[in-house]
Amino acid sequence: MDEGRIVEEGPPDELLAKEGGRFQKLYNDQRMDIAARAPHKSNLTPAASLALGQYYRPQINYGHNRRAWNRTSAGGKNVKIGKSYSVLSHDREKLALPVMSKKRSQRLNYKYSTVGRMDIEIDVTPQLEEEHHLTLPGKSKSYDAVWQLISGHREGYALLGAAIPTTIIRAFFYLVASVLEISMVPEEDRPQQIFIVAAVYTALIIIKTIFEALGRLFIALFGHGFCSYMRLTMFRKIMRQGCAYFDEERNSPGRILQKIINDSSSLNKIMESKLDLLIPAIICPARTKLPTVIHVLAFSFVAAMYINWKMALLCSFQFPAYLITRIVQIKEGTKRQREMVNEENNAANLVTVVLSNMSTIKAYNLQEHFYSIFTETLEPLARAMKRQSVISSFVFACQFSFTYILIAITLYFGKVMMLNNEITVFDYMRVVLLTQFGANFFSQLVASVSDLSKARIAAENVVAVLKEPANDIDNLTEEGQRPKLEGSITMNNVSFRYPTRPVVPILNKLNLKVKAGQSVALVGPSGSGKSSIISLIQRMYTPTDGDVFLDNFNVRSINPAYLRRVVVSVGQEPTLFSFTIKENIMYGMMENEVTMEQIIAAAKVADIHDFISKLPQGYETEIGEFGAQLSGGQRQRIAIARAIVRKPAILLLDEATAALDSTSEKAVQLALEKAGKSCTCIQIAHRLSTIRGVDKIFVIVDGAVAEEGNHEQLITKRGIYYEMTMSA
Repeated sequence: MDEGRIVEEGPPDELLAKEGGRFQKLYNDQRMDIAARAPHKSNLTPAASLALGQYYRPQINYGHNRRAWNRTSAGGKNVKIGKSYSVLSHDREKLALPVMSKKRSQRLNYKYSTVGRMDIEIDVTPQLEEEHHLTLPGKSKSYDAVWQLISGHREGYALLGAAIPTTIIRAFFYLVASVLEISMVPEEDRPQQIFIVAAVYTALIIIKTIFEALGRLFIALFGHGFCSYMRLTMFRKIMRQGCAYFDEERNSPGRILQKIINDSSSLNKIMESKLDLLIPAIICPARTKLPTVIHVLAFSFVAAMYINWKMALLCSFQFPAYLITRIVQIKEGTKRQREMVNEENNAANLVTVVLSNMSTIKAYNLQEHFYSIFTETLEPLARAMKRQSVISSFVFACQFSFTYILIAITLYFGKVMMLNNEITVFDYMRVVLLTQFGANFFSQLVASVSDLSKARIAAENVVAVLKEPANDIDNLTEEGQRPKLEGSITMNNVSFRYPTRPVVPILNKLNLKVKAGQSVALVGPSGSGKSSIISLIQRMYTPTDGDVFLDNFNVRSINPAYLRRVVVSVGQEPTLFSFTIKENIMYGMMENEVTMEQIIAAAKVADIHDFISKLPQGYETEIGEFGAQLSGGQRQRIAIARAIVRKPAILLLDEATAALDSTSEKAVQLALEKAGKSCTCIQIAHRLSTIRGVDKIFVIVDGAVAEEGNHEQLITKRGIYYEMTMSA
């Protein structure tokens, strides 16, 4: 195929025999011209032969950041033994936050692919967990969590301060209105006094309406600002975390999205609708938890007791009844709310997986399979919601029953007390209205229990994110050196284990030295640690033991953001965004840092300029979500151009040409060799035909360097590399 046309067809033998044919040329481009292949005897030891055998096994990509479903996943398996930590794959290109000034640079997208991969879970004993400091975030005190969030939103203090007096005045007017209603019961016909009282009452209603509107407005503005503050703070905190943070199951994209969007929305709802009940809790000295309802209840009860203590006590029986039913609802409701939040996170996580892998799901006709998984995932959520509804319905019914029972009791005993001259009709009405006024505030609070439970759980989740232990690799920090690097690399006795699987050694006292300007290749069996070496050089992770030096600077001492500007990687699966081709090439750079001429020059080196020039809009062509409008090879060449335009000191290529056809691969390989002359280049390769011209080859087996040398030296040695070339 060439440009959408069939240029040759036929059996492989016929096409191979056709001199000057396209197929013959592609075949020859892939060949390794080694003088003597089969006749030579290998010098491999039995242990090396066993390690080499791993090289030819089908490569397994381990699931990344997904929930371990206790069932067979699409195209994969799931093994569960004891306490689980997911085995993850780190052979991928890492995503950095864009810093371009273009307005569209804010459109951040990420790829999350797990379908068709294998999840393996391994046993971790409590001793190992303690040894490696494996911790999960604990629960914070619920209402302290709410306070911590509100107190951190300093920009909202002015609006909150404006809302407080209007809310208090509102409560006062409620009370005055009730007193006026009582005072309006005339003992005799006094039209003038009734007119005055009515006029004052009307004026107070108008003023109350104004302050009601202002209070609601200020509280709503505070709630909106508070919600945005939480989302931005959480997002920034998450962006500061290292790669190990996102390897954990609890920090999958679906769960993080749930926390940023849904949890902040739950808190925003409580801020807007219930903050007037909680304002005294915010401003009260020593942070005592005395909501508005306590003040109102105290005033109402004292006033009613002063008028007639017997009737006041009788009318106050409704409060314990309300309290008992609501205690049951709070206790059970909070428990069910935690269950619902957890199941909602699981459902959101599954939807994220499915939407990110829709093409694979359709290709294997797995729609019904994932529909059934989603149905099973929603069942626990539905059960929790039903239990919550049953409890709420029971409490609601009990409340109304108690209310009507109390009305009947007060009417009966009120009549008895009136007949015995223990209370007048006027005093009876005052006591009933005062206690009912307090009951109205109390009912507002107890009616908010459901929302308060949601806000309580949401606050715990948000605070857990904000209190996550600081990562030693902070890409947004200003600390660290910014030396001009020549490009030499030294790894001294480096050992490494991924934090999520601390019992699995990846690198074992590895020693590796690369001179500045050298072109180096890493080869070896799958899972031997090649991609982990690249991750450590970029400081995506920190070695468990040993040190990595760039020139004479330890990578721990170099500013992470600066380090990733001068050490650039291109992975197997390029990450492109829904921008133009130009924006994707200059992604992460300011507009004044790169010219259009430099972008075109980088595209020429990556062998993509001719293709771009043929497009109607050229470099301003939108490439769609994840570069969906481009082929795999075109996406990879744009990623290579993105790396080249930065003029890095060190260029890291993790199977960067694997997605290219033979012709493009040869052209790009020559271009990379040319670009590599101005920088240190390290590439991982499974196609050994692409690394014959490098300065040095390191053979990595079981996390250590087994062989090193150039192509000719390693062939002469007849070791692991020789066996690999024989089977290529």
